Amino acid sequence: MNIITIDGPAGAGKSTVSKELARRLGYTYLDTGAMYRAVAWAAWQKGLDAGDEKALSKLCNNLRLGFRGDHILVNGKDVSSLIRTPEMDRLSSAVSRVAVVREYLTRMQRDLGRQGQLVAEGRDMGTVVFPQAAHKIFLTASAEERARRRKRQLENQGEEVAYEEILAQIKARDKADSTRSIAPLQAAPDCIVVDSSDLTAEEVLEKILYEIRDRNVSSGMTHS
Repeated sequence: MNIITIDGPAGAGKSTVSKELARRLGYTYLDTGAMYRAVAWAAWQKGLDAGDEKALSKLCNNLRLGFRGDHILVNGKDVSSLIRTPEMDRLSSAVSRVAVVREYLTRMQRDLGRQGQLVAEGRDMGTVVFPQAAHKIFLTASAEERARRRKRQLENQGEEVAYEEILAQIKARDKADSTRSIAPLQAAPDCIVVDSSDLTAEEVLEKILYEIRDRNVSSGMTHS
């Protein structure tokens, strides 16, 4: 399966690395986290409870998700900037624990994966969605470093949030993601673990590319 999966906790640098990896390899980039955020946003727009499985099932049956480059669309509306808020962080974690939402998005992600040459970023790409992927990366970093990165990101967006509050949110999200009963966040047994705590994005990218090329040589595979 000509797919590269990049899983890991929030703030580990998955998006930056995944986008650039896809660009360098000429692959399609799939941001599955944005898909969960988009469902969360759609549920929030309708005033739905994030744990109401029946209501979320109906929502998913009538939802049209799409991509336009790096932008994600909900029923034709570009919601890319609307889903990148602390509130959507919280709601997306909640809806991701609902079975019907995961089933709906997993089917969609696998359909996209059939096209091949895909870099899929998320939390269960290598363990659940694409267990037969050619290369699986688990990108992580300390909670403290991820909180610092998130604080800088919010400041660049004009938002001022205390570091301690962000750190608490990240630790709570980590616990929720790793202990949920459906597709918990965990490293696949055959993945490459990369800790980005003390690495730049370019250093992480070079490490991943080296590992991919090394495995390709060992298995007799090559990328065009």
